[in-house]
Amino acid sequence: MKQVLIKIVLIATILGLGNAVYAQKYEIKAFEKQNKEMLKQLKKQYGMSPDVKMSGEGGFYIVLTKKDKQTGLKRFFLIDETGAPLYNDWLDAYNYLKDGNFFVVQSIDGNVKWGVLNINGRLIFPIKYDNIQHIDASEAGTFTSSSRTYWHPANKEVWLTTDNTQQMPHHTFYAADGCTVLHEYEGEMKIQLPYFYTIEPVSMSATDNKKGLLTLDGEIIFPQEYNEFYIDSSGFVDCIKREPDGLSRWGGKMLDGTKSDVIVPPLFFCVIYLESTRALKCKVHRDDVYEDYDPQKIYEVSYKDKGERLYDMGKYQEVIAYYEGEGYGTVWGDYYMGLAAENMAQTEMKKMDNVLKMLNSSNEYYLPLKNPEKYKFDAGTIAGMCNSAGNYFEKYINNENVSPDDPTKVKARKKRGEIIATRNSLTMKLKEYETALQTAWSKNVERERRIAEQKAMQEQKSAETARAVQKLIGNLFK
Repeated sequence: MKQVLIKIVLIATILGLGNAVYAQKYEIKAFEKQNKEMLKQLKKQYGMSPDVKMSGEGGFYIVLTKKDKQTGLKRFFLIDETGAPLYNDWLDAYNYLKDGNFFVVQSIDGNVKWGVLNINGRLIFPIKYDNIQHIDASEAGTFTSSSRTYWHPANKEVWLTTDNTQQMPHHTFYAADGCTVLHEYEGEMKIQLPYFYTIEPVSMSATDNKKGLLTLDGEIIFPQEYNEFYIDSSGFVDCIKREPDGLSRWGGKMLDGTKSDVIVPPLFFCVIYLESTRALKCKVHRDDVYEDYDPQKIYEVSYKDKGERLYDMGKYQEVIAYYEGEGYGTVWGDYYMGLAAENMAQTEMKKMDNVLKMLNSSNEYYLPLKNPEKYKFDAGTIAGMCNSAGNYFEKYINNENVSPDDPTKVKARKKRGEIIATRNSLTMKLKEYETALQTAWSKNVERERRIAEQKAMQEQKSAETARAVQKLIGNLFK
């Protein structure tokens, strides 16, 4: 029954489209009949047959087409329904948009330039822009990108023109009338998810804070004072500033002001929005506990020394190098070296867990075998960093210059236990890896055998089809 209904819907859709096309052809035929003399005069005047087109809104326009014999490229001349030129020059391309507007294109001195022409002959935008976009109005709501659902604010209908003839690309947002200038920006504009733009200087360096975030109609969400933006599916946007040494500081705000109108300054290691409680959470340093963001509180961002700063930046090897060298003997050195070594071990352990997951997968087990460079881990790093982390934490726990009740010492005890457990589980995981690898190899041999058989069968069918066609062609000439 379901299949019958689907067929009925498809037939109805096809018939509906067919009727629309037929109706349009009928209207065009009627126009040609009523304007027979005008069309005959156009053919005589230009030496080519006019082609009558119909817009989606029911208006008519006429297209003349000529083809270059050497290049094979076509050019077009647009005429209105009265026989008057819409534009007094040949075009390299045109595309009817809607509401009586065409995108029109010409190659000028080897450069493709865009303009917008109205069906009444008004040139809304002269043919001088490197790009023109028309953006429809949309209400606030959700959209899906890469299987995730996001929220976007409402935007007006706008035109966006781009001119690259100046030192920096120049972008102008116009209102729907094509006349009223709403916003102007200079720099490189990129789409970030379907409903946002970033604007930044051309060749912005990795540590520059000169990027801005815009809505689809050019409204400023964040000015050009940041390094990067992360748009969360909750509607919260993280704004990130990067310091000269590469340290990132995060802030942000909610796009949907009905959820939160709080703006978090870029002072934190991380800022998150919890959808379940509608709470903004933040932490100043990597290993801090998340706390509710308080707009009235003064947050202090400071570091004990270069080693702690390197740890916040995730430069774990440099943390160890610093406290084993320049910062040697610092009271908290063993604590941060322990954390750094633990993170290095856990990074490799996550890689190992991912490889195991793929090898044990029912349908992706062959990927680590086909792409070993993408699925590799270093068991030596796991073992070595586990041992180092355990030793560093042990030294810190026994450091008499740190109070037994100090939160960092309490955490070091917990971390020491966790890292020893990780080290002890490594032998078992390596055995699991060997078994999974052998099983995956065996399954992959069978998989490749099946693929080879299927390929051979397909080739045989193709050969049989080719022979049948040849035989049929041969019979035609007997």
